[in-house]
Amino acid sequence: MSILVQTTNSALTDGFTVHIINALSNNDTPFSVQCKSQDDDLGLKTPKVGDDYKFSFHMNVLKTTRFYCHYSWGSKKQLFDVFNRYQSYECGKINGNDYECFWKVQDDGFYFGGHNSPESYSKKYDWN
Repeated sequence: MSILVQTTNSALTDGFTVHIINALSNNDTPFSVQCKSQDDDLGLKTPKVGDDYKFSFHMNVLKTTRFYCHYSWGSKKQLFDVFNRYQSYECGKINGNDYECFWKVQDDGFYFGGHNSPESYSKKYDWN
């Protein structure tokens, strides 16, 4: 499941794809994620275990593009930026001006990686 978000002057700026991978232990407890920016609400998504929910966009010219996501897994909640100008430097280069950022959602929290490889992930947040 993926979404493309278009922004103005996209040919002049770097392109990014944010991946949110459901790596929870099971589907017994419903998991949902809703991501937004100042201009876009990407809607409520319910990826199953193993799914890679992703969305793509271009950084705006002023480099103020910011996406944040609200996560819910049973009684556990969390809200944080999945992309902003500072995190953009940690994303992995694919080719040319295209980059990808990976968030892995696990039972014990949220892990970020510039590439989808085990050694690239580091824990950033716990569940609330």
